[in-house]
Amino acid sequence: MDRKEKVSKPDIAEFHSLETEELPRFPVAFVKPAGVESFCGADDFQPVERYDGTLGVTKEFVDAHQGPVGQLQWNDDLASKFTHPGNVSGIRWGSGTLISEELFITAGHCFDQNPDGWTVPRINGTNNPISSQEIAKNMKLNFNYQVDSSNTPKPVQSFAVLELIEYRLAGLDFAIVRLDGKPGQIFGHTKIAKTDAKLNDMLCIIQHPNGEMKQVEAGPVTFLKDGDERIGYNSLDTLPGSSGSGILLSPGGTLVGVHTNGGCDSSAQGFNYGVRISSLLIASPTLQSISNN
Repeated sequence: MDRKEKVSKPDIAEFHSLETEELPRFPVAFVKPAGVESFCGADDFQPVERYDGTLGVTKEFVDAHQGPVGQLQWNDDLASKFTHPGNVSGIRWGSGTLISEELFITAGHCFDQNPDGWTVPRINGTNNPISSQEIAKNMKLNFNYQVDSSNTPKPVQSFAVLELIEYRLAGLDFAIVRLDGKPGQIFGHTKIAKTDAKLNDMLCIIQHPNGEMKQVEAGPVTFLKDGDERIGYNSLDTLPGSSGSGILLSPGGTLVGVHTNGGCDSSAQGFNYGVRISSLLIASPTLQSISNN
């Protein structure tokens, strides 16, 4: 049977109907035109704890590696801090992965000062956007924003962002933040690969597409070229809100990249992609240190 036919669409519909509030949705313009996040053919997303093992990785793999995945969300108190708070208060923003007890890796564009379609808070007394460092500190990380195996929402645990440690080093679209409360002691953390995945290796992206509860998708590496920092996949769906998700290699579960952009169309032409780990390791002192431990 074709992989696309194995996904239980009734389960997905039931999952989406759980939302009791109208979740904010990223406009397509959130990611710049070259990076519109996209479906590669049919919608294959499945809730992490109801995953049926049909997307290319095992249920055991997803169970073992979904814990460190979290969701970036703007704090909801911006109006009390800024005269001009913009239009992002409370918005569910992106995805990412714990890489230590307190460090979290995501996409750099989650902390850009001028995200397309949105207005971040302005420095009081000016019309200038707050810095990327201040943007980060006005967000939190949500863990456990997902349903359990019985389709019941789990209790969410949130942790404040204390500091933007690294941001777009060497021009690469990634960032690392430090969180309050050491959530990695609760949810674990993902190991950093020392080398890139290879063509046709199986990848898994655990993510919060469209700001929704945690979901899983998987598919093989279909683009990897010497001298290009990208790692691409053309049967692995992503959407706005997926930005920053760790790209995990099966079966070991190491992080081989950070998802940043879309490029697939409905006929699975083109590819979605992220920044590959070999490029990140060259640019990031933090990742160099973690990978050597």
